[in-house]
Amino acid sequence: MESITVGAKIKLNDTGLYSEKPVGSTATIIYIDEHDMVYVEWSDGKLTSYTEGQLLKSFVPAFA
Repeated sequence: MESITVGAKIKLNDTGLYSEKPVGSTATIIYIDEHDMVYVEWSDGKLTSYTEGQLLKSFVPAFA
């Protein structure tokens, strides 16, 4: 993934993150705070936050 944009749909592609979600799960970026924490809403409605580095390493754009 080249950039992080609020509203972007993303897909988990790496099991390296501690996550209850399986590879292939999709989420939407909903907020980026002043400490570069990225908040995502999963397709099941749950919220999770990641650092920008984690997000860039473990997610790819999800194309609907």
